[in-house]
Amino acid sequence: MANVTTRTQIVDALDANLNEMFQDGLTSWGEEYTKFMNVETSDKQSEKDSYESGFVTMPEKGEGVAASYDAILPGISKNYVHKTYALGYELTEEAVEDNLRTPETFAKLPQALSRSAIETVETEAANVINTGLDGTVTGFDGVALFNTAHPNLDGSTQSNTPSTQADLSVTSLTAGLTAIEKYVDEKGLKRPTKAVMLLVPVDLWNVAEELLGSEYKPYVANNEVNAFRKKDLQYFVGHYLTDTDAWVLLSEKENHKLKFFWRVRLGALKRGNDFDTTNLKHLSRMRFSTGYSHWMGTYGSQGA
Repeated sequence: MANVTTRTQIVDALDANLNEMFQDGLTSWGEEYTKFMNVETSDKQSEKDSYESGFVTMPEKGEGVAASYDAILPGISKNYVHKTYALGYELTEEAVEDNLRTPETFAKLPQALSRSAIETVETEAANVINTGLDGTVTGFDGVALFNTAHPNLDGSTQSNTPSTQADLSVTSLTAGLTAIEKYVDEKGLKRPTKAVMLLVPVDLWNVAEELLGSEYKPYVANNEVNAFRKKDLQYFVGHYLTDTDAWVLLSEKENHKLKFFWRVRLGALKRGNDFDTTNLKHLSRMRFSTGYSHWMGTYGSQGA
């Protein structure tokens, strides 16, 4: 009876001398993925995003001369196929019957199952960033989310990561903030993009606080103004980011395309008894997809 909780697994819970039964891992950091992902709801088995170019700058037209025309360039599509995630637990009827003194032994199991779901959601969402930094997953344009050569539709390229990866510092953050405001669209027009979030792992919370929270320029003796405070940039600690010295800049949500689609949110526990074994079964299930439809509005470094 693999993965079935029997009385042998809850010997302490059946002990008349037991004072308290607690369960590890029933708390969380709070919802994080909604801070950096565009969360949408889907009513289909999958979702598809695509894009198209605009037009070039308007040329001067001479008197009596025919006007110029420009064509839209079709972009590359991104498909979001929703995956199903499920987990349950099974208790023997005898374990339920004999667990009279400490009913909280089983009362906390639904909460533990919900915690498992939360961890799954947060991990999968953060992995869009994690795999974009380490290059293990390529995106719609054939390269990772953070790359020095994102191909534009006209054949040119753009970068949203430093050519030499750098730790978070005054110099590297300045370069990132500057770079993200110099992005252009598929026809070379300025793309109004401003970073509003500095996303860091828990290992860099102190560096982020010193850079953005200091009244004066950090790490110098002179009372120079901290220019970052003029940028309205806030930092957010992502506890599910795996690279301890990586950091990411994100624009307003309407200007970046990191996406999370809910197909079926985690609902009430499914409950039932197995007819043959009489075991009690509880099951939770959810469906969602994650990814990104474009790199625009993002900038990231793996750290040195």
